[in-house]
Amino acid sequence: MDLILLQPSLNVRGGLERVVLEIARRYDPIIYTYRYVPENTFKEFREFDIRVIKTQGWAHVPVRVAGILPERVKWGVQSGAQYYTLKIRDDYDVINAHGTPSEWARNNNPRMLWYCHTPNREAFDLYEWRMRRRGPLGKAIFWSLIQFYKWFEFDVVPKIEKIVTNSANSQARIKKYLHRDAEIIPPGINVSEYHNSDYEKFFFYPSRITPEKRFELAIEAFRMSGLHDKGFRLVIAGSLIGERKEHVEYYNKICEMIKGIGEVRINIPYPELIDLYSRCYAVLFTPINEDFGIVPLEAMASQKPVIAINEGGPAETVVHKRSGFLANNIEEIAFYMNSLAEDIGSAERMGRVGREHVKMNFGWDNFFRKFDMALSDVASSKDR
Repeated sequence: MDLILLQPSLNVRGGLERVVLEIARRYDPIIYTYRYVPENTFKEFREFDIRVIKTQGWAHVPVRVAGILPERVKWGVQSGAQYYTLKIRDDYDVINAHGTPSEWARNNNPRMLWYCHTPNREAFDLYEWRMRRRGPLGKAIFWSLIQFYKWFEFDVVPKIEKIVTNSANSQARIKKYLHRDAEIIPPGINVSEYHNSDYEKFFFYPSRITPEKRFELAIEAFRMSGLHDKGFRLVIAGSLIGERKEHVEYYNKICEMIKGIGEVRINIPYPELIDLYSRCYAVLFTPINEDFGIVPLEAMASQKPVIAINEGGPAETVVHKRSGFLANNIEEIAFYMNSLAEDIGSAERMGRVGREHVKMNFGWDNFFRKFDMALSDVASSKDR
């Protein structure tokens, strides 16, 4: 099958980029992106035909006007204009879009399967949370940009032939905010890449350095647990996009919070991430209503128990009291950390259960069995 793959940015190593990479490995597609930074994402992307979109038609206007906007806003406006005006000249059977606004390419190009990892959270479920963090002028600007975004989103989404997603959590968002049905196809993981070498005295929280990941909850819970007085430490690791002021400010905030009990490492090589998983005692994961969350799967594949906040994707992947714990607040996170720290046997048992759970339910074979069928369904629409 000839596949065109759309992903707005390839500039970090995250769960979404991992899904895109695995699909690319299977189909060897042409990949259209707006921003590609090879050294910051998975090096394997260099093996593929990656094309950075060039401005077409009336997109020159918003692209130039957006030059006066803050970096993050500028990028959103420019990438949206590029995808909305994109006309794909290559022969293809199906277009597979991923991160928003790549789905806007459906405006000029038929037969799209959108793997919607989540509807735009700033425009929908995190809109009020984002609004509360802004002053009066910021609120006005943010509201205007979101209305602009929604006009294009609601123009394009009804045209998309099929939508699939990663979890029941994201499926519900798609239904609520975009008024479309979506099939759940959870992403997989290469379990063989992960291993368990020890249970050293540190808890580990790997994820992108953004406020939505709520590292402060993990830091506060760890401090509350008192485990730093018993020789344990907290290690945070993740990618940081340096041009985003909000992310840099948040990084500085958590670096200050973690002083004396742990450390924050940024933009570490992938082998170092695997090593930290293999040596940690357990993994923490406390984001706001995460779409799906690859971190719990990677932790369980590394035979480590997971302590996750009881909401969103982790509530669908972590088996409470068997492969880890689902906590409802900071106090429970601290309690579960202490429970594991006092009983290494429990941590080992949960680790073994977690690895088997991932093997059985989240292999790439399971993913592609459903994904291939979804692609075929969309490809057949050209004959209808």
